Amino acid sequence: MVRRLENNMGPDAMRAATGRDHEQWRALLTDAGGVELSHSEIARLLVDEHGVDPWWAQGITVDFEQACKGRLPGQRADGTFAVARTATLDDGPIEALIRVQLEISARHGQPQGQNLDAKMPVFRWRLDDGTRLQAAAQSSNKSGTPINVTWERLPSPEAMESAREQINEIFEGASRSRPEVVRDVADGATTDG
Repeated sequence: MVRRLENNMGPDAMRAATGRDHEQWRALLTDAGGVELSHSEIARLLVDEHGVDPWWAQGITVDFEQACKGRLPGQRADGTFAVARTATLDDGPIEALIRVQLEISARHGQPQGQNLDAKMPVFRWRLDDGTRLQAAAQSSNKSGTPINVTWERLPSPEAMESAREQINEIFEGASRSRPEVVRDVADGATTDG
C-alpha cells in the first residue's frame, strides 16, 4: 500500500528545509487559491513567490493535493498511478541492471529504449496496455547496486498492487539469475541514447 506523502516526509524535515510544516503550507496554499490551481501552477507559486527549492515544492504540492484536493497516494497529476520499488543486487551497476532487464524482458519483451552510458544506466519499456516500465541503476555502495523499477501510467490503485507484486517477482528472479549469463549479455549490450 502506498502511504500519504506526509507519512514519508515528516513535519520536522519539512519545517527545517522550507520554514513551514505540512499544515502551514496547506493553509497558505488554500488561502492562495491552490484548490483551483493545477499541479504545475502550485509548484511554480511555491518556487517563484515563496523561494521554495523545486524538489521541496513538488513534495509540498503533492501533500497539498492529497490533503485538500482528493489526490490518492501513488496518483500522478494526470490522474494515472505509479509504483516504484528499489532493491540492492550484488554486482556492478550494468550487471545488476541487466539482471533486472532480463527478468522484465522475459515478461514484457525487449525494451524500447536504453542508455547504459548515463550516470544512472536505464532500460525503458512501453507496454501494450499503455503503461510504462523503467529500470535504472544507481551508483554501487558497500551493499551492492540499488536498482529502481518504476511502473507508470497505471489506471487504478488496484493496478498499483498488481504492479508492485510483479516488481517484487522481478527482483526475486533477478536475485537468483546466474552471473555468467548476465556477463555474456553485458558484453554484448549497446546503447541507443
